[in-house]
Amino acid sequence: MIIKRLQNLFIRQFKGEAGDVFRGMLTLVMGAGGARIVGIASIPILTRMYSPDDYGVLAVYTSIVTLLVPILTLRYVTAIPLPKTDVMAFNLFIICAKLIALGGLLIALILGLFGHIVLGWFSMGNLAPYWWLIAIGTMGAATYELFSAWATRKKDYRVIAKTQLSQSLLGELVKISLGLLSIRPLGLVFGQVFSQSAGTGSYLKNARKDFKKLCPLVSKNRQKIIASFYRDFPKYRLPSQFLMVLSMQAPILMMATLYDKGATGQLSLAFMALSFPVSLVGSAMSKAYYAEIAAIGKSDLPKIRRITYSVQKKLFVIGVPITIGAIFFAQPLFVLFFGVKWSLAGKYAAMLSPFMLLQFTSNPLVQVLNIVGSQFLFLAINVVRIIGLCIIWGCTLYVLPNSSQFVFVLSLYLFLFYLIMSWLIFYEMGHIGNVEKNN
Repeated sequence: MIIKRLQNLFIRQFKGEAGDVFRGMLTLVMGAGGARIVGIASIPILTRMYSPDDYGVLAVYTSIVTLLVPILTLRYVTAIPLPKTDVMAFNLFIICAKLIALGGLLIALILGLFGHIVLGWFSMGNLAPYWWLIAIGTMGAATYELFSAWATRKKDYRVIAKTQLSQSLLGELVKISLGLLSIRPLGLVFGQVFSQSAGTGSYLKNARKDFKKLCPLVSKNRQKIIASFYRDFPKYRLPSQFLMVLSMQAPILMMATLYDKGATGQLSLAFMALSFPVSLVGSAMSKAYYAEIAAIGKSDLPKIRRITYSVQKKLFVIGVPITIGAIFFAQPLFVLFFGVKWSLAGKYAAMLSPFMLLQFTSNPLVQVLNIVGSQFLFLAINVVRIIGLCIIWGCTLYVLPNSSQFVFVLSLYLFLFYLIMSWLIFYEMGHIGNVEKNN
């Protein structure tokens, strides 16, 4: 009864043209919220079982998997919500499934031959015998993303919410169980595999009737047509997405190459805690927002603009108080909840929180570029971001600041980057709308 009243209150507060987005977001937030609560609640337990060095290993593993996932589908998976008919969307789904299988085998082959060299670059040579975990984790995460894209197309928000919760519960349970058995740091890595890939069975069960009906309509000709129609996704979206993910994982990878595993683990925990509002509300909003604007399409850009402005305002209302609180209270709260050995992570979190605010608000914005067809702008944005990060990394090698100074410079750069990126996307949306109006 109380939950129903809260839902009604939420919908009354966020009504209007963006109402469908917020209703979908509410369902996703409830699932993501439960998942994140489980994750956050387990951190005080895990940080007393595992050391900062162990978290450093987990951070590098997660970064590598996150970098490889976009490559497997050539980003065709992002286009699954867009086709007008389920027949063509399902043919695109099959293309992605084939790419995941082939790409996964290739990753396994490369890591089997050269894994010890690659992992050695990041001071993670002790993971070399377990290279197969990277291959399995990458394929599992890519498969989950594929089924999630289909659920987004069908607006099956409840299923998405359910799988997010089951992922978190299973992943954290594995981490705690293996931690109790002193399987470190592999306990964290095994748990992460489940956290990124569990839930695919629920998606398959829910979509079984659709897939059974659509399977006879799969053909090579349709696959060629749909792959050609969305060819800009592997051409522009893939390098853009890879650069975006690389730049998002770069702080962890840069810390791993510049400093030790302990510092990497401290930074990892800071990002993990700060990502709570980003993954809870920002990611849920992004999925619901994309589903709604994809249904509207490019034919009604003024409506998309109005929805986008409304979404941005609400995200700032949510994000600003959290950011202010993090700046002033992150360090003592980290010591209280995670232990004295994680004090440095709290210091990092306070410095990173301003940039995380703009990452939080801009998270849904990039979906607009899929609708207006500005894949090249998305590529350019991510090229600029990675160039800036490379410059910071190179200067750090030369100047050799301490880790706190490095984190401060990183946060300042990313704050300015997300601010300019948000302005560019709004400008592009308005510019394309004016051009089409004049035509």
